[in-house]
Amino acid sequence: MTQYTRLELGLLVFLIVMTLVPMGIIFVAVAESPYYLVSGEPVNDALQATGITVSSVKDFTWNLPGATGGRIYVLTDNSGETVTVATQSFDSAESRDAAVRIYNTQSVGRGKPVGSLIVLGQHLVYVTPAHSGILERLAPELKMRFPPQKGL
Repeated sequence: MTQYTRLELGLLVFLIVMTLVPMGIIFVAVAESPYYLVSGEPVNDALQATGITVSSVKDFTWNLPGATGGRIYVLTDNSGETVTVATQSFDSAESRDAAVRIYNTQSVGRGKPVGSLIVLGQHLVYVTPAHSGILERLAPELKMRFPPQKGL
């Protein structure tokens, strides 16, 4: 039998801990959003309530498994700022969560544009650019009209 020195055993324990601790932090810190059905078009309803001008609307389905359809909104505000909001509905929580995982695995600048991804029931809402006055007005309205469901 091979005997291991204390240094080798210590190194093995260190490597195991350095692998498991980050994974544990990810599992604890990142809570999944529950899958629940949101009726109607949540982004369109919130846009009408905030008074943001919709420049154009186009139906579009993302090329992902489980995607059932969505829309792309081009928005402008009084200051002339333009923001693109893409929504997509999914047929299951697994499909929606897989799309979120795909989005998170892409590094910025390598296929992943800079934007904000919002989970809203069975919908994913992608807003680009991520830091805009329109998003600051739209996000609170979405939270107020469609609060996250607890205990699902």
